[in-house]
Amino acid sequence: MAGRFLTRGTLDLTHDRPFEDQTSDRENLRLEARLETEGPWEAKAGLWLDRLSFYGNHNGREETRLEWWETYLRFRGEKVEITLGNQLIRWGKADEITVLDNLTWQDLRELFTWRLEERQKPWPWLRVQYFAETFTVEGVFTLWPMWPKRDDFDSDWAVFDHLKKTLEAINFPLSLRLDKQDLSPSLRNAEFGVRVTSSFKQVDWELSFLHAHDRSFYYFLRHFPIKGLELDHPAEPLKDLLRSIGQIKIVGTTAQVRRPQDNILGLAFETVWRGWGLRGEVAYHTGRVFLKKDLEGVQKPYLRLVLGADYRFENGLYLNFQFLTQHILGWSEEILFDPEYDSYLFLRLSKSFWQDFLEIRLDGTYGITTRAYYLNPEIAYKFRDNWEIFGGFHLIDGPQGTFFDVYDNNDQVYLGLKVNF
Repeated sequence: MAGRFLTRGTLDLTHDRPFEDQTSDRENLRLEARLETEGPWEAKAGLWLDRLSFYGNHNGREETRLEWWETYLRFRGEKVEITLGNQLIRWGKADEITVLDNLTWQDLRELFTWRLEERQKPWPWLRVQYFAETFTVEGVFTLWPMWPKRDDFDSDWAVFDHLKKTLEAINFPLSLRLDKQDLSPSLRNAEFGVRVTSSFKQVDWELSFLHAHDRSFYYFLRHFPIKGLELDHPAEPLKDLLRSIGQIKIVGTTAQVRRPQDNILGLAFETVWRGWGLRGEVAYHTGRVFLKKDLEGVQKPYLRLVLGADYRFENGLYLNFQFLTQHILGWSEEILFDPEYDSYLFLRLSKSFWQDFLEIRLDGTYGITTRAYYLNPEIAYKFRDNWEIFGGFHLIDGPQGTFFDVYDNNDQVYLGLKVNF
């Protein structure tokens, strides 16, 4: 039996909006047990208990979830391995910024303020791997359609933030509701993929194909009930709403959220050169979801490339550098947030002291095209081998009209505890 307990509390650094979360706290407990036999069979069972709450002057809510963690049955043959159940399956070679790691369910209720490994949750897959002498073929299949988890309303990170409460406060004649498409497990809604991995002259590479539902953090909205609205200030949508009050038309109260499918073709590589880890990924999407200025969704072909390098110096300093560039094919001016060509830099630094009991960390993302940024300085102290207390800041900023601008009031300071047992 093994497990982990993690808790984190946050405090907003600014309180300049009438409706916003001033504090939040989160606790989750994970328990896992593994059964291995002398034969070809192996099993694992896990539970995940998670509580997330937000508090403010005008709002407060909490959500508690109990779900299966990694829980599967595995058969190990001489050349074949078959696994059925909840699994963490990771494709691609890149680290924090990855374009091919799409087989885990992502919890985006606090958006990107948790590292990728904390946002990812297992999903029920049938996984079959065939190990040949020079290559491996892997196939995955699930009847359960998947997409990222986000809140709709009433949190600083929700898709529509605190819009409902804001509209109620000014007596605006619209009570917005969402009609979210509920896809049941079926062959029609199934997701599947195949990956081939091998090595050539000390370079590990992989080719992959995945047929899945869209993994974008944007909702694919159909028939948004406010017609004639064009969002120029996404961080302050009420400003655009009131400015256009004479020309907009309200045709209902419900926005339809649909779950479109996407095909992802991928290529990845990884190698080592003079102690440096070098890696890269390329992904081509046949129909990635983007948001238009009228708040309805649109699908576009999408090409993404990420290149990365990391190195651990003799003095214990760790450096991880990544470059991401992306191109929306068929781009038009009506698309909100995302330019036709977009590029980002990601940097991760960490340095340990006092025999690894103290660690200073920094994650930073900078938009070359948009000039938006996200900084996450953090310090962690292990007062026991498996007890760690950590604290830091989430600092977000972006020019008007960028995705980061929507969240630049969400700067936080946080303190947390992690216990492994």
